[in-house]
Amino acid sequence: MPETPLPAYVDARKAFSQNASVSGFLELKKLERTAACLADDSGRLQAELHFSTDSGGRRRIGGHLSAVVQLTCQRCLEPVAVDLDEDFDLVLVPDETAAGNLDKEYDPWICADHRIVLAELLDEQILLGMPIVSYHRQGPCAEAERLESGSDEAQESDVEKRANSPFAVLAELQKTDLKE
Repeated sequence: MPETPLPAYVDARKAFSQNASVSGFLELKKLERTAACLADDSGRLQAELHFSTDSGGRRRIGGHLSAVVQLTCQRCLEPVAVDLDEDFDLVLVPDETAAGNLDKEYDPWICADHRIVLAELLDEQILLGMPIVSYHRQGPCAEAERLESGSDEAQESDVEKRANSPFAVLAELQKTDLKE
């Protein structure tokens, strides 16, 4: 894919009448909702979009996006790199009513005016492609490795937990009762 930035928006009338294609990159930090989910919003999303009208007169936006995003591992809470590679096929509709009238096989994209804001469209598509739960798939997480190895920190935290337990006092009383 080319190393050119995607335009901020596309004029729908022009794009569909010319069967246009657009490709390039978009900084992840420009995707507001996606950036809020990331451990680190640096990086780029690469995308290709194709605008066409099908035999039924539906205005279709087909495309592909790819990015490597930094999410938070749900096991160790450290950043984990996740490769996203998604295809999408949308039908442009003017409002919710038209979206509701589409066959279930089509995914609607609501655009009330003639400006398709690419950051909004790609923000939605990348969110749909993200895993619900992310974790390190290869190799143990740092926290799991530390706990399994029985490091001093893990042992100290277990001792602290036992000492702070409300039953720790009862255990001490039982020990003294048994000695007597």
